[in-house]
Amino acid sequence: MKGLGVTDRLRGDRRGVSVALTHVLTMGITSVLIAGLIITAGGAVETQRERAVEGELTTIGERIGTELTALDRVADPTNSTMTVETSHPERVVNSRYRVRLTSNYGDCRTDACLVLESRAIETPVVIPVRDDIDTVESTAFGGAIRLVHNGTAVRVERAQP
Repeated sequence: MKGLGVTDRLRGDRRGVSVALTHVLTMGITSVLIAGLIITAGGAVETQRERAVEGELTTIGERIGTELTALDRVADPTNSTMTVETSHPERVVNSRYRVRLTSNYGDCRTDACLVLESRAIETPVVIPVRDDIDTVESTAFGGAIRLVHNGTAVRVERAQP
């Protein structure tokens, strides 16, 4: 044993390896967990954003539907044209949207529906309009919207600033 050098005596010593190995494993596991949390949080934020867009579009659609109903109720069939300008947000969750008044939409339970579409969501929001309202196929983008009753039917269009 006398002729052994310092390096020969330490070759069999494995005490420092367990500390380094534990540190590397801890850092690896922590990195994987943090990456998983970030990915999950990103998905949750996107889902929340879609819900916010759908909620806002539903509210806007219901307001426009109520305004259409009120316009139809007070319009005089003998009068040539009656117009109401309404103001709605131009964007929902930083995304433009389109309002379409249609009588031919698959998910609509009534003869006429408002279909609100945005690139922020895949499925449009459909708001039924009263059955006894005659409508003209028409489209307007969010913001200032003009509702026009021409004596027989109602349409939506973009109001000029």
